[in-house]
Amino acid sequence: MPRSTTRRGILLAASLTVDPDRLAAMWQMSPQQRSAAARRGELSLGEMCRWAARHPREVDLVNDEFFFLAALEPELAEARDAPA
Repeated sequence: MPRSTTRRGILLAASLTVDPDRLAAMWQMSPQQRSAAARRGELSLGEMCRWAARHPREVDLVNDEFFFLAALEPELAEARDAPA
């Protein structure tokens, strides 16, 4: 049974694994391309951590946290799930 795209994206985004070839390809991207890839769920948590460590000013902030870490905060999840 093939994995769904959503499941693959969740597993990738939650992984701290950093593949050297993927990391090299990420460094070849422009800052805008890295940001877009991260928003599409194409970068693992480990890759985003490396990106934030190397170029912290390129990574969007939410509540003074890197966006990919802020997304894990309960307050943000509660605000996102609250009725309008």
